Amino acid sequence: MVELRKITWENFNDCLSLDVTDDQKNFIDSNVYALAQAYIAATNDKFPPIAYAIYNGQTVIGLVILVHKYAKDSKYYHENCYEVVSFMIGKQFQGKGYGKEAFARVIDIIKTFPEGKAKSVCLSYDPMNETARRLYASYGFIETGSVNDIGEVVAKLMINK
Repeated sequence: MVELRKITWENFNDCLSLDVTDDQKNFIDSNVYALAQAYIAATNDKFPPIAYAIYNGQTVIGLVILVHKYAKDSKYYHENCYEVVSFMIGKQFQGKGYGKEAFARVIDIIKTFPEGKAKSVCLSYDPMNETARRLYASYGFIETGSVNDIGEVVAKLMINK
């Protein structure tokens, strides 16, 4: 069973050791970079990161980082939302349904509003990343027509109308 657990000293190195396939490296930052960004955000920004290790049983298989954003602070999102900043499943665990199951857990966590109310889940992805597009569309994400500063397609899922 796939579940999300806080990142701790005990699972930190397991999170850092995960990697994606070579053809996916153009679509996602390394976990080292993603966790470094989360640290900077935690110590400097108004958007505290919410970071989880993704587990299958007792094995770390992925990583997700979220932030709660207010519409007034966002260029691309027009309502308070939870942004999925990073979501990855390690290459050795891909193709087994873990990504789909893990993303369902991400949506479940977001719907508890851990950092405050929001109307949507927002994210962005490289327009060439068909795997991401299909995964997010399967949950009902709709592309907004916006492209962010790094050329990624912006999409959102309404969760609280």
